[in-house]
Amino acid sequence: MLLVSGCGGTSDGAQTAAPSTTSAIAASASTETWDPCTIPDEAIEAAGLAVETKKATLIGERPISPDWSTCFWLNPLPDTWYTLGIFSSAFSLDYLREGGPFEQFTPVDGFDGLRFQRKIKYDEVSCGIAFGRDRGVIYFMLDGFASAEPLEDPCVEVERVARSLRPFLPSSR
Repeated sequence: MLLVSGCGGTSDGAQTAAPSTTSAIAASASTETWDPCTIPDEAIEAAGLAVETKKATLIGERPISPDWSTCFWLNPLPDTWYTLGIFSSAFSLDYLREGGPFEQFTPVDGFDGLRFQRKIKYDEVSCGIAFGRDRGVIYFMLDGFASAEPLEDPCVEVERVARSLRPFLPSSR
């Protein structure tokens, strides 16, 4: 399974946004995954992401996979250089390490996340942070735009965003 991230759907040339939510952690059935779009808009804004760019799917209305819940944002204008996706699944962190399109999982000092890279290298920069939890895995993936110069090291930026939003994620193991 190939996972890519993108964001910022448009409608008549304007960015579209999903409705605001008030619950950080949605109650879900055991067969459902946690929905990252339930992170409060205030927390997203405080993390430095553009709330108005929130999108639950990568392209159109279809999810990337029925096994994953996703949400995507852009960093704010005028210097938009990346999209950030948060992915949630009942798959384990071990599944992500062993069967996913990622590699180089390393602990992050003073943080319960693991930093990782894509196995396949593209022209744009990218970096991710993953968290194991009782009912699966949650990961953040920052993908830079090939047409934009990165304004920060992507691993530093995704870690900054993940640290800011960590209190709004379901508990880790």
